[in-house]
Amino acid sequence: MLNEKPVFGSPLTRIDGPLKVTGTARYAAEYHEPGMLFGYAAQATIANGRIASIDTSEAEACPGVVKVYTHRNRPSAAWRDKKWKDEVALPGHPFRPLENDRILFGGQPIALVVAESFEAARDAADLIRVEYETDEPHTDVTVERAKSYVPPEARKEEMRPTDPRGDTEGAYEAAPFKIDVEYVQEGEHHNPMELFASTAIRNEDGTLTVYDKTQGSQNSHDYVCNVFGLKPEDVRVVNAYVGGAFGSGLRPKHQLFFAVMASLDLKRSVKVEMSRSEMFYLTWRPATIQRMQLAASADGRLMSVRHHAIQATSLHEDYQENVVNWSGLTYKCDNVKLSYELAKTTMSTPGDMRAPGAATGFLALESAVDELAYAVGMDPLEFRGKNFVSYDQNDDLQITSKELDTCYRVGAERFGWDKRSHQPGSMRDGNDLIGWGVATGVWEATLTQAEAKVRLFPDGRITVMAAASDIGTGTYTI
Repeated sequence: MLNEKPVFGSPLTRIDGPLKVTGTARYAAEYHEPGMLFGYAAQATIANGRIASIDTSEAEACPGVVKVYTHRNRPSAAWRDKKWKDEVALPGHPFRPLENDRILFGGQPIALVVAESFEAARDAADLIRVEYETDEPHTDVTVERAKSYVPPEARKEEMRPTDPRGDTEGAYEAAPFKIDVEYVQEGEHHNPMELFASTAIRNEDGTLTVYDKTQGSQNSHDYVCNVFGLKPEDVRVVNAYVGGAFGSGLRPKHQLFFAVMASLDLKRSVKVEMSRSEMFYLTWRPATIQRMQLAASADGRLMSVRHHAIQATSLHEDYQENVVNWSGLTYKCDNVKLSYELAKTTMSTPGDMRAPGAATGFLALESAVDELAYAVGMDPLEFRGKNFVSYDQNDDLQITSKELDTCYRVGAERFGWDKRSHQPGSMRDGNDLIGWGVATGVWEATLTQAEAKVRLFPDGRITVMAAASDIGTGTYTI
């Protein structure tokens, strides 16, 4: 008889656990072979403008330096935008490293030094002399909001604001209690433990094995093949472990381009690892301005919801998130108007960062709901219960199940919510102010058709054919 264990509460050993805790799990930057070269990127020190001149002579004269790449000598790569667009690319023009003298954002890579050692490449990069023709930087979304716009092309259709319903303005004006508040959130930058790195191993037959820090090896593979015109069978991308990504590893980064570019050009294996400071020039949760106009009746029922968001994006791409739609489905309200715009900045393109859009939008929504509850004179938890919804008004769909009301009740009982003082700043523990709060959150659950077929061979090999409606079909041999 099988020894059955309960699904929940049983300790399980992670297959990769011993490797990770003993430091023997190999990440993208930890693959090495004799004769490998190392690359180090130099970054722009302005946020907007052009390179007037760039002098690499001192860097090239350093011991151990093999080659310095700039926009003047970068090997040829794909010309059309569609070749540079990865599988999660955004509307706009993908960034092309070292394409020309134009500076689009602060920290943009402007040169790659390749040397016999990492230290030689790093030190030589500091010797590159650059003069710029500077333009005015645009890094403050509160300033650039004056030129905000509705993105002409949606990143995904579900990210477009839902159509207005009811009479939002009329209900707002007629309501006895209303608030009109604005929240400004600064950008938030990824800093995963594992720095972004790519190790391009040139095999004896001229093919490449690339170890890349990524959340999608197939995406990096296709990107490399498309950008450099390589046959799919001549490139293999491996990412056995990822030391933190959370959205930052969804799109190929410039170190992947650099490692493959240099390996193909020099016909040697090349490793390029970013520095910690470069993490602040990569994927980031964009700065956002959100205006919330909420109105309620005397008994605390929502009468009107108006949510408008402006988010920062880059000069060359329109990064978009689902920021405002949550305000149309979290609470019951028959009068809702949602809108979303972008503002161009001279910063790198933002990207997904754990609960993209929701983490931003809910901070504004829940803060505004609290403010409205206090305006009405109602407990914030009671106010949320009063506006509980069991029907998705955005998509006109019945919610199959929802236990949020139970969570409210049980949480309040266990936390001792009834002992909470409603007056802000009134609860103390010695010299410390104690705050008790409540907030609601929502995240999507996506369902797609999927199937898998497994074939076991006499020699122990297993072939798995998996298919899903949104990712196509793939065959894998183990």
